[in-house]
Amino acid sequence: MIQWYPGHMAKAIREIGEKVKIVDLVIVLLDARSPESSFNPLLKDVLNNKRCLYVLTKKDKADSKETAKWVEHYNNKGIRAISVDSRDLKNAKTVVKEAELLMEEKRQRDKLRGLKPRPIKTMIVGIPNVGKSTLINALVGKKVAAVGDRPGITKVQQWIKINQNLELLDTPGVLWPKFDDQQIGLHLSITGAINDNILPIVDIAMYFVEFLNKYYSEALNKRYNIDTTNLDSEEILKQIARSQNFYLSNKEENIEKTSLFILQEYRTGYYGRITLDRCEKEEENEQL
Repeated sequence: MIQWYPGHMAKAIREIGEKVKIVDLVIVLLDARSPESSFNPLLKDVLNNKRCLYVLTKKDKADSKETAKWVEHYNNKGIRAISVDSRDLKNAKTVVKEAELLMEEKRQRDKLRGLKPRPIKTMIVGIPNVGKSTLINALVGKKVAAVGDRPGITKVQQWIKINQNLELLDTPGVLWPKFDDQQIGLHLSITGAINDNILPIVDIAMYFVEFLNKYYSEALNKRYNIDTTNLDSEEILKQIARSQNFYLSNKEENIEKTSLFILQEYRTGYYGRITLDRCEKEEENEQL
């Protein structure tokens, strides 16, 4: 079990609980590479059965077949879900369209009651580094939110007008106090949702290369011109270290440097489109 919880995140989750009462819709951002791992379980209680739209971001970095499975999985559970590349304006506008469709019934009811139309109040939530600021900037068509490839860019809540029909409350990325499932912590570490110093970097890398060797072995073999067949994770790391000439002063492979290197390689996109959370495993767990 991994325990940690920065103070500003505890404050942020309280503020989300307070503001959710005044919004019509919550847009929940999930990383398409790890949809379940990137869902904050604290939101289940905080959102209090509020109507939600799940948006799987960074679909351009994820395995398209797995993303399609996850979208279908959520839709089958009665949760409207879509996937987007937040940097693509066309994709981003889909989020606005879906939000308006989800609220159309309420707007019609208000109209029949003689209520004057007002903008849909939405809240956008998600873990750090899930792409909130990138999506918001694409929606507005200009830079209104700070963007960075590291967790914790957004620090405070702010209202942003998307168009005449939609207002959006941006919120800081929020994690939860402890990861009972170590795999979730590993997946969040690999994608950069939590800082690299939370878990031992070599443990993260050993898990990751073992995962790649199981599901995407060609990504490693092609990238480093090595054969990972029948190799354990430690030997794979050593092979990569040799391929990059990463050695310590005693001529042994520099495993720590190699570990950080492969995570940077993955985050930069050199391994191609890879999804860490496998949808079939989630469905198996639900059946147990």
